[in-house]
Amino acid sequence: MNHKQIRDLIKDTLQKIGMWSQESEELVFLTGMVESGYDYIYQIGSGIARSFWQVESATAKDCIDNYLKFRKDKLEIVANAMNVEPEKLLNMTEDELKNLLWGNIFAGIIFCRIKYWRVPKKIPFDLEGMAGYWKAYYNTEGGAGTVSHFLEKADSRKDKK
Repeated sequence: MNHKQIRDLIKDTLQKIGMWSQESEELVFLTGMVESGYDYIYQIGSGIARSFWQVESATAKDCIDNYLKFRKDKLEIVANAMNVEPEKLLNMTEDELKNLLWGNIFAGIIFCRIKYWRVPKKIPFDLEGMAGYWKAYYNTEGGAGTVSHFLEKADSRKDKK
């Protein structure tokens, strides 16, 4: 995967849904680096998480049921960006969301961003801060990822070299 192209796609997608900032673009890009290296579209082993951002269908469902459902304008913008009818997105089962995440790159970007959007703290500007933010709010305390792993993966990026 060409990192410059994926970075451009992330920026374009986040701008379309009105959730872009320089730091959010960076964090979503680095999340994909850490979660999949842009090599895998489903979780090795269990297969429970899908997309380059390794979003679980339960997480996507939570974003829909507890965020988008109450923001009809945002639901329409997000659904259109994913090329899905808003009502269809609103009523998707976890199995349908798993398939959406597997085959729709926009869905992975958008659900990753919404997960971060719902965090009540601002995204840090610095790499170490982003690593801690990812660990706390995306990978979670119980997750296998580490801040040092995030920093190592961030160092392997090819979009700025």
